[in-house]
Amino acid sequence: METVMERECSALGGLFQTVIGDMKGGYPVWDDFISKATKLQSQLRTTVVAVAAFLDAFQKVADLATSSRGGTRDIGSALTRMCMRHRSIEARLRQFSLVFLDCLINPLQEQMEEWKRAANTLDKDHAKEYKKARQEIKKRSSDTLKLQKKAKKADVFGRGDLQPQLDSAMQDISDKYLLLEETEKQAVRKALVEERSRFCCFVSMLRPVVDEEMSMLGEITHLQTLTDDLKALTMDPHKLPASSEQVIVDLKGSECTWSYQTPPSSPSTTVSRKSSMCSSLNSVNSSDSRSSGSHCHSPTSHFRYRASSSSSSSVLPQQTPARLSSVSSHDSGFMSQDAFQSKSPSPMPPENLQ
Repeated sequence: METVMERECSALGGLFQTVIGDMKGGYPVWDDFISKATKLQSQLRTTVVAVAAFLDAFQKVADLATSSRGGTRDIGSALTRMCMRHRSIEARLRQFSLVFLDCLINPLQEQMEEWKRAANTLDKDHAKEYKKARQEIKKRSSDTLKLQKKAKKADVFGRGDLQPQLDSAMQDISDKYLLLEETEKQAVRKALVEERSRFCCFVSMLRPVVDEEMSMLGEITHLQTLTDDLKALTMDPHKLPASSEQVIVDLKGSECTWSYQTPPSSPSTTVSRKSSMCSSLNSVNSSDSRSSGSHCHSPTSHFRYRASSSSSSSVLPQQTPARLSSVSSHDSGFMSQDAFQSKSPSPMPPENLQ
């Protein structure tokens, strides 16, 4: 019987250690959640700033449509209502960002330290009580074994009956095991309560955040009516509203300060005139260059021979062939060299000197 009770107490002690180990092993998960929540809250703040800037620009567009002369005032009014509704969503988003930080992130960071201290305290107290109870049971068991040996010797030698004392010792050990079992059950309950209380605390922190989120999403449902109004107003862009037609009617016969002004000549006309003048000058220059090139003449070499006054006839010595310079072709990439040999002209008859 003692073995069965000891096994049950050991199982309860193991369950307690498992629960405590799960709580301690969950700290990285909580830390990661806090880190990701902090990043999300930072992005929410950035989004709030971006949404505010966007709505400012959106309002300017709505004002532009509203300040028209009657053709788009109805659309501008609808856009203004749309912008105002988005302002409400922006305010809810800003509040959601603040609640996310004040009701979830900061309290959870503070609670983490308390959870660590509580788990360590439970583990230490349980280990201390369990060790103390086990030592006491071990001592009583040792005393009972000694008493059993004495009882056997007493039965052999007939020195008295020690059975009542032995039964009392056995009952005492059984009571100690029952007390240890109950102590272990209480320790397991405390560990389970501590584990459950953490998640209950987390839900209590998360609930205001979810409530604020639902309020923000509730503002979005009002956009459907505004969207339907804009759709009806912009269904046919070629159809003017009655207010615009009334502006045209009221303009007749009324004193107004509007007058049509003739717009100045566009810069493109001046540029085209300048370009046409430049093209005319270019055509004149090109025609002059062609006419000057047509009057060029190639020079002709003349060879004359004169006879000497002292001799009646003379023979002109034969000239060596003249070699022209090489002609290079830069376009084709090679050098072409041709030798030209000039022929001697026929000698002229000598002139008789008188």
